[in-house]
Amino acid sequence: MSLSRRQLLAILGGGAGAIAATSAGALGAWASVALQGTPDGPARLGKVLRSKNGELRVQLTVKPGTAMVDGSAVSGLSTYNSEFPAPTLVVRPGDHMRIRLVNNGSTTTNLHFHGMHVSPKGHQDNVFIEVDPGEAHEYDVKIPQDHPGGLFWYHPHHHSESGPQVWSGLSGLIIVEGGAALLPQIQGLRRHTIALREGGLSPDGSWADYEELSTDDTQLYVNGMLNPRVSIRPGETQFWQIGNIGVATYYALSLEDHEFTVVEEDGTMVWRSWQTETLIMPPGKRYGVLVTARRGQGTVYLRQLGYNQGKAVWPARPLMRMRITGEQDRPVSVPTHLAEPPSWLTGPVAKRRVLTLSQNLVNGSPQFYIDGMIFDELTFKDVIQVRLGTTEEWVIRNASSTMAGAPANEEHPFHIHVNDFVVVERGDWNPLTNEISNRRPAPLRSYSDTATIPWNTYMRFRTNFSDFVGRSVYHCHLLYHEDHGMMGVFDIVDAKGQGAGPGQHLPSHH
Repeated sequence: MSLSRRQLLAILGGGAGAIAATSAGALGAWASVALQGTPDGPARLGKVLRSKNGELRVQLTVKPGTAMVDGSAVSGLSTYNSEFPAPTLVVRPGDHMRIRLVNNGSTTTNLHFHGMHVSPKGHQDNVFIEVDPGEAHEYDVKIPQDHPGGLFWYHPHHHSESGPQVWSGLSGLIIVEGGAALLPQIQGLRRHTIALREGGLSPDGSWADYEELSTDDTQLYVNGMLNPRVSIRPGETQFWQIGNIGVATYYALSLEDHEFTVVEEDGTMVWRSWQTETLIMPPGKRYGVLVTARRGQGTVYLRQLGYNQGKAVWPARPLMRMRITGEQDRPVSVPTHLAEPPSWLTGPVAKRRVLTLSQNLVNGSPQFYIDGMIFDELTFKDVIQVRLGTTEEWVIRNASSTMAGAPANEEHPFHIHVNDFVVVERGDWNPLTNEISNRRPAPLRSYSDTATIPWNTYMRFRTNFSDFVGRSVYHCHLLYHEDHGMMGVFDIVDAKGQGAGPGQHLPSHH
């Protein structure tokens, strides 16, 4: 099953990164020829920008025009620094990211540092900043000394423009050094960073418009390439960090005849590792996994098995070839128990909240809601206020179903800024009767910052607001849904009730 271009627009909410370094320090060896392109040409490795002496100072310039995609010059893109994939930023806990964002595009933009535990105020992860065409903004993001190590990403977050801008090429990876990569079993392993995103070309060879392609016509890029390959020795274990930095595609990832050992989720080392044959990755999701090649020579494929998101059915297709070649190597493994869950997880809960996701057609156009409100119409009374230093429990329910009167069934990937969360329970929920059933405790093994919720179900999570005051947002990470209303606002306030910073206005305040 595929969708027309207009149907695809209704679920569309981009950028990919490639890592290539030759150093093999405490964080392991990033392969210098990590991802090779098609047989017709060599791979194009993405640019890597590293911090030095506690600071990453870079300029990211939004540049509409032509960039190299899978070895060919493609027009119609809008990229950072004319790079596709966008530059990968590598930092350490305690660093400053001093980023000058120059907007040479035609629409207002800004930056969001997805999954990072940094301040939402001022010149940091403040999604209320507006950088108009022809203007520039200086970001100064202070990364805490105890920030987890792992895979994150950056992309525009200006309301109503997030989807089109990410689709056009504006997204890239952030690696915070540390985390699972420091485990003794992983330190010396070869390491690959894999960014997944969708896109494609129009008949004239230019980058397709945001609403142009069907799901069958949409291409799935791995580090900006189509069907690249990676090499591994028989028996060798490698550390792969995989991120979905696109607009709308759900991935069910499988590596033929192999398992993934999950050691990292959403940028943080898991407390308990686990094995799985399939990784479900909605937009915004990241995993760090160990892959051990079976004995013998040959080629296997990392595949998109296909995924039914409800309104969109993403077809199966190969993504990347893994070539098993060379001398026999010795596999490594990690223990199941890697760390302890946080103590607040079993501590007192200051507040319990219930949020409902829903959608409808308004004058023939789709509209997306949280608790019956769209982001554009939020007022002060609709802003959730949480106290610094408290733990809260949230239930997120998905009423985007034909049962509830929606035009279609749809899953929603829920994402919250500033703080990640721990899923503690899932179950079924009837939006007509408000009855719940099939309650299932979730395995307490990791943090998340993005988690999908099927229609007519709920997710219960706990989150601790341990640091930072300020105003930020939570939303569906199908970027079309976010741009069309499915986003809410919360204020983290101090003991005096102060939280929102200068310029953090709601849309209804302008």
